[in-house]
Amino acid sequence: MLTTLYVVRHAHRMNHGAFGPASDVARDPPLTARGEEQLGHLASFVAAMPANEQPQLLVCSPYTRCLRTAMPLAEALPDVPLVVEPGLSEWFAPVWPASTGRHPSPRAAEHQWTPLLYPDPMGESISDIHARMKEVLRRIEARCEAWHVERVLFVTHAAPAIALGRMLQTTGSYDDVAHLEIRAATASVSKYERDNDVWRCLYHGRTSFLPHGEERLWDFSFVPSNNTEPGMGAAWHDPYMPTDPSLYFRAKL
Repeated sequence: MLTTLYVVRHAHRMNHGAFGPASDVARDPPLTARGEEQLGHLASFVAAMPANEQPQLLVCSPYTRCLRTAMPLAEALPDVPLVVEPGLSEWFAPVWPASTGRHPSPRAAEHQWTPLLYPDPMGESISDIHARMKEVLRRIEARCEAWHVERVLFVTHAAPAIALGRMLQTTGSYDDVAHLEIRAATASVSKYERDNDVWRCLYHGRTSFLPHGEERLWDFSFVPSNNTEPGMGAAWHDPYMPTDPSLYFRAKL
C-alpha cells in the first residue's frame, strides 16, 4: 500500500513565448538558469532524507521542465526508477472558441510504465483538474500496490500539485477542499502520509533548502473560475495523441 507521497513542482521555467522553436512539443518551455540552479539543491534535499523515508519510485509529468527537474533526483537516487505519466501533465483551461481545435497531448513513450491517463484535450475547469488528480492517484496507487511500492515522489506542475494536495485530504469532492491552501513555488516539495481513508499533510511547498527561498508562487486565484483559452488551431495535427482514446480523462459532471 502507498503510504507516503512527495509532490514536487518543476523548477523555474521560461515563459511559453520566450524560447522559440527549442522544443518540438507545443507549450513546453525549458528551465531558466535560475531553474537549473535550483536542481542541485532539490536533489540534495531529497537525497538527505533518511533511507526509510526516501521515495522508491519517481513519477514525472512528460513535459521538459518536469523531466529536467526529475533527472537530478534520479541521479541522486540511482536505485529508484524514474517513469513518465501523462496524467500528471499541465492544466489547460477549457478550449474556447471551440473552433480553435484542441490542446496538445503530452509525450508519453515509456517502456517501463504504460500510460494510465491523459488530460482532456478540450481542456478542464478548475474542478475538473481536481477530479483528474484524484483519478490518476487512484490508478497510480493500484500499480504501486502491484509493484510493492510504498513511497512515491511526483514531479508535476503548480495546478496539478495544488489540486492533488487538496484531494488527498478529503474523501469528498473539490467543493469540500477548495479553500485549502497548498503552496506551490518552483522546485518546492510537499509531503503527505496516509491516515486511513485520507492523507495527512506534513508540509506543503517547502523551499527552505533553496538559497533564494520561495519563488514564482502560483495558485488558482491567478485565473478566474470561468477561465478559457484557445486550442492549437483547427488544422493542427497532434503528434502525441494516444492511440487509445479511452485513456482520456473527462470529469463526470
